[in-house]
Amino acid sequence: MKLTLEARAGSLQPYLLLVPALSILVGFLLFPLIWNIYISMHNVSLTTILGEWKYVGFKNFSNLLSDPDFHMSLQVSLLFVGGSVALQFFVGMVLAVVLNQQIWGSNAFRALFIIPWTVSAVITGFSFKFIFSDSFGVLNYGLEQMGLNPVAWLSDPGVVVWTLVIANMWHGTPFTVIFLTAGLFSISPVVYEAARIDGATKIKSFFYITLPLLKPFIIINLILITMWSVNFFDLILVMTNGGPLFASTTSSLYMYRQAFEFGLLSKGAAAGFLLIGMNLVLAYSYIRLFRRKERTVETRQM
Repeated sequence: MKLTLEARAGSLQPYLLLVPALSILVGFLLFPLIWNIYISMHNVSLTTILGEWKYVGFKNFSNLLSDPDFHMSLQVSLLFVGGSVALQFFVGMVLAVVLNQQIWGSNAFRALFIIPWTVSAVITGFSFKFIFSDSFGVLNYGLEQMGLNPVAWLSDPGVVVWTLVIANMWHGTPFTVIFLTAGLFSISPVVYEAARIDGATKIKSFFYITLPLLKPFIIINLILITMWSVNFFDLILVMTNGGPLFASTTSSLYMYRQAFEFGLLSKGAAAGFLLIGMNLVLAYSYIRLFRRKERTVETRQM
């Protein structure tokens, strides 16, 4: 009987050790989420926050979905996130493959590539605002010196989003480089040597060896940089503050404005909840996409 009790206590020990971590997880993640949902279903603003909170159900969500400015922010977010993820992944993959080669100075370059990622997004925003400024920007000054017309990088509604994409690419690409480089290090050189003996070229080795073996790293990297781009806020606030004419107001910046500039805390909470849903849908879509490709390859092999 005593042995049975000790065995039961031993089986419960791993779960008991998880209690502190789960408590922190509930306190910092689950509780704010529930509180956010609660606020979004009541009429709360900065002027009525100390008063009575009237229950309105899903009215804030319906008002949000019928707001043209919110629709505009979704379009801006789609361009910003799509451009940022595509450029960060492509440039990061190229740099990771190049730095993985045994060339002189590759270790030093890996260390240097970390710097942009460690710099605060606010500092990055101010730096790129100085570079892309319409009136005193370094880039336009260089264009004028070459006899070219200056570009309204931050004041042209058709250009400003892509300017932000470039700034975000510079800030976020080092993470992709580091992450994919770690994945490349995990691939044994013996695999490449065997492929080389069989007559495989470097291009074939990349597509048939490197990419398949990097798939777990690629999935995680795409999920992370997509979520970070969806929620990206501070660099955009510093560089454009959502302008001109809301042309660079992403969904995250829209949420901030509704809650803290206009004082509509309930509407901002509803926008925040929808952003969480967008992140979950995008993460699930990536996983399903890669699983579907994997099943297709297995079916062809059979």
